Amino acid sequence: MWFRWICILFLSISCWQTVNGQVVNVTTEEYPPPGTITKDTLYYSGARKLQWQDFTGSLTPGSFSAAETMPGFSYDAASIKKGDTIFVRVYLQVYFVRNESWVLAGEGNDYALSHEQIHFDIAKIAEEQFNDSLLKKSFSAEYYPIEIHFLYWDFWRKMTDWEQQFDTETHHGMDRAKEALWAEKVRKSLLSGSDLN
Repeated sequence: MWFRWICILFLSISCWQTVNGQVVNVTTEEYPPPGTITKDTLYYSGARKLQWQDFTGSLTPGSFSAAETMPGFSYDAASIKKGDTIFVRVYLQVYFVRNESWVLAGEGNDYALSHEQIHFDIAKIAEEQFNDSLLKKSFSAEYYPIEIHFLYWDFWRKMTDWEQQFDTETHHGMDRAKEALWAEKVRKSLLSGSDLN
């Protein structure tokens, strides 16, 4: 029965668009600009890798890790209607939360830093795929804010799944052979825009 109601809702949305003739035009922009650094946040830039001084947080109680990274991606949106077109500008951010990321004294070596960088890179890959979907997908004039938000959460779940898979397969960086495989897979994905699966 619920499937029937979903079909009715979909048809209603489609008919509403046709009757009103409104089109949703989505464009995207990285904002703040890549590489921007604030007291508590660093915004992703391919030209700048993480540095240990970016990790300004305190040890998470009960953690067994040598370091911990808090990356993610988010968006803001603004819209304006001109004639029959709704112009939606989506501002994308891939961020590293400095005051929630930390490293144990004596553990700040290059190998550990490259592991944390991969976590940050995974967030960038998820954001790029979200961006591509935003530009390819057709949105309804009535429900586009909800549709964009649902799409965002789809890619947020992808990001968290990839991060968990990365840590599981590499045993949090302890398996150097698997770490090297992941590093290459992430590098190729950043260059080509391909999926990590």
